[in-house]
Amino acid sequence: MSRLNTLAACALVLAAACNKASEAPAPAAPAAAPAAAGAAAAPTGEVGPDGPASIAIPAGLDAAVAAADAKKGEEVWNAKGCKACHNLDGTKLVGPGLAGVTKRRSNAWLARMILKPEVMVKEDPEARKLFAALMTPMANQNVPEADVAPLIAFLKTR
Repeated sequence: MSRLNTLAACALVLAAACNKASEAPAPAAPAAAPAAAGAAAAPTGEVGPDGPASIAIPAGLDAAVAAADAKKGEEVWNAKGCKACHNLDGTKLVGPGLAGVTKRRSNAWLARMILKPEVMVKEDPEARKLFAALMTPMANQNVPEADVAPLIAFLKTR
């Protein structure tokens, strides 16, 4: 039983460390914000292949990712402490390894997971599967919308 307590304490410490990197609260997204062009549109409360439509994503996300500076994304990766939970290879750390994640998931799904992981774990079937496998929810790092495209561009280089 003490091993289970140790694992639980480690998870709490990691969650606290991840949250420490973010100082400002995330701005609330409008409940009925439209999905970006090219993203699967689903009425609020429904989940499409790109995640719950209730989570607004930055407009023009696909074009923004294509034009984004991956170096800026690497700076966001480091500033938000993403490496505390994710490896850039295929190995699991606290969260899943992220090698090839941009081939497995759409930009819209990734953006929603980055912006509102707590909603994704509750509403998105794929995010729920990840949570069931890892038993650790992704902490919301309050990544500004402007930093999402560079972060995804960085992941595409890995």
